[in-house]
Amino acid sequence: MGLTWSAAAVQAAPNGTWLSQPQIWYYASRQSLNGVMAEIRGSDFKVVFLDVRKVSEAMQREAAQAARRQGLLPVVWVQSPQYRALRIADLVAEARHGDGIQVDDHFFANYSLEDFYLLRRLYPKPIFCSIQPFQANLLPTAGCNQLDVQCYSARQFQQCLKLADRLGAVVSLSTENTLRYRSQLGERSFNTFLWQGP
Repeated sequence: MGLTWSAAAVQAAPNGTWLSQPQIWYYASRQSLNGVMAEIRGSDFKVVFLDVRKVSEAMQREAAQAARRQGLLPVVWVQSPQYRALRIADLVAEARHGDGIQVDDHFFANYSLEDFYLLRRLYPKPIFCSIQPFQANLLPTAGCNQLDVQCYSARQFQQCLKLADRLGAVVSLSTENTLRYRSQLGERSFNTFLWQGP
């Protein structure tokens, strides 16, 4: 009886969710960034990843401050740095309003380990690393404060969970493809891409 109860009580723990640049524009233009950050915190998330490409300086600052007011950690998600020919110093500059930076699968596919270690030397705040499952061999041996594995494919979901467990990583779920499998996570921590509201 006790075993059944404790197994039923185990559930996945929300970790972080992403706001895209259109979402930031939408909430900022309606002066509702505080409200959406409160909803995110109310869903037990701790981190909000912010895509600030082409978002005004004032809006970037406002989004980060709104997250902090709600007890969330604002992390700047540096999306597609290779298409914008960003140097490592540019990544550091882009993350200036956040309390951390996220480098994702695009970074690891297009930048070297030396680039990552330069980022680690230049950037004093936490670095969140996000990879697709086939990129495990591209990971640095040190320097990621948190790692997540993008378990976005329903077909590969179980293998992706095993990799996340092996790496001690957070599981990132796709709202379109794998969020529905949240009940299979047990007590693992998870991220949700993208925020879709309550």
